[in-house]
Amino acid sequence: MYFGHDKIHLLDASIIDLQNNGFELTKKSFIPKTTKFIPKINSMIRIEAVHLKENLNNFIILDARTPQEFMGGHLPNSKLIPFTEGIGYDGKLFQNKIFLQNLFSQNKISKDDQIVCYCMHGHRASSLFLQLMIAGYRDVKLYDGSFVDWYGRRLSLE
Repeated sequence: MYFGHDKIHLLDASIIDLQNNGFELTKKSFIPKTTKFIPKINSMIRIEAVHLKENLNNFIILDARTPQEFMGGHLPNSKLIPFTEGIGYDGKLFQNKIFLQNLFSQNKISKDDQIVCYCMHGHRASSLFLQLMIAGYRDVKLYDGSFVDWYGRRLSLE
């Protein structure tokens, strides 16, 4: 998404789901066709520390870490929603759309909000980012520098 590819799909299915839907599992080699891809950076889905710091009150800031990490210090005005709450089961990466919509609604996150996701290093926040996208949220940014970047800049914590 960041590099502007417009045909992105997330395969969220267990091997059993794939087999039950006619997909053949094979060890055959696949030789992809060569193609040319010219990135068109989508800077709207990422946010840097300086912009976030200057606009803290304009965003709903979601912390994807554990409650223990959150209690040890977090970005100002952030709300804890551990990424694990939206993780799937039975081989699925994520819970279904309705479950995720309810999760965010119960946490008082509106689809009208401007949202920023962060964690410790960015990888858990990217999971929360995708969960929000699946739930139909569109104004979502990833702070991939996350807590490590924020703390390293000696910015304030709560």
